[in-house]
Amino acid sequence: MRRGTVSRLLLAILILFFSAGLVFGAEVRPWYAARLETLGFYVFDQPSEQPNFNVASVDGKMKSRLSTKGNVTLLNFWATWCPPCKEEIPTIQRLHEIMKGEKFEIMAVDLGESPKSVKSFLEENKITYPVYVDPKNSLASTYASIGIPTTYILDKNGKFIAGFIGPFDYDNPEFVAIMKELARK
Repeated sequence: MRRGTVSRLLLAILILFFSAGLVFGAEVRPWYAARLETLGFYVFDQPSEQPNFNVASVDGKMKSRLSTKGNVTLLNFWATWCPPCKEEIPTIQRLHEIMKGEKFEIMAVDLGESPKSVKSFLEENKITYPVYVDPKNSLASTYASIGIPTTYILDKNGKFIAGFIGPFDYDNPEFVAIMKELARK
């Protein structure tokens, strides 16, 4: 066979092998995985179901985690006494303002503090995104056992797709772009 024919034959075999891998179970990662990992997020292999929970706003209105379905959700566990939490709050506030009108919401859950003290903190710091309280700290062992702040991204089906432990700049242009793409899909 001629050299060109052999090259084309090898190329055809490689394409066939690669295509068979896609069809027969090779993992195809979601479009957002590499981009979120570049920002430091852990991306779950598959969107993950987690138990539902209910929390109250600082004004006593109940909210179910599953009520966020239909929106991409930034689920943030934090506390008013936590310096890294305080560090990221302004960026979450800016993200909240940037994402208005998108299929996106923030569900920030304060762990272990009274609604009254959290409400006072929110007012002092001019925080307008939705904040809820878990005064008995019952969610920490499931969702923030390594520490706070701990943040998850939930898809529109309410499934966990990625997580981050520690402070993050949520108004980072690349992160905002990913959130907008997720919200619009």
